[in-house]
Amino acid sequence: MEAKALEAFRALPGPVYAVLDAARDPRVLSLLKRAGAPYRSLYEGPEAEELASVAPYLVELTKEEALLERLIGTGWGRSWGIFLTGASPFDAVRRHLRRFLKVQEESTGKRLYFRFYDPRVLRTFLPTCTPQQQAELYAEVDCFFTEAEDGGLLRFARPPSASRAAP
Repeated sequence: MEAKALEAFRALPGPVYAVLDAARDPRVLSLLKRAGAPYRSLYEGPEAEELASVAPYLVELTKEEALLERLIGTGWGRSWGIFLTGASPFDAVRRHLRRFLKVQEESTGKRLYFRFYDPRVLRTFLPTCTPQQQAELYAEVDCFFTEAEDGGLLRFARPPSASRAAP
């Protein structure tokens, strides 16, 4: 399964990003620190410092980079994170994804962390999104990828209803 996922990511046009959850395994942050690929926490300020060891990190992957192979080989099937593609640069993707870190509970109005970067959450959430939610989620993203429960690769392409507005 890992080989098919790696092959699929290497065949994609444009940049491939991952949002990795350091809370899932201490090896996540260790791999990022050693790899040399551009990465940054989705958290900012004091929250980024306080939660550094358990934060979600955006990383830009080159398709031939050893990090992509290590992430798939070590983390696939362990819910380490999600992958995505899009034409936007790293900073724009990070800004976009930060918007979804917290959501408001409808009944109480309470703000909660939303772990959209957990493949178990995203693969359940995306099929239930309203057209408005789809438009918001896909604004800087062409396609989301997650591991399936059976270890396969799930692909969630931008729905037609979430088309990018012409510049």
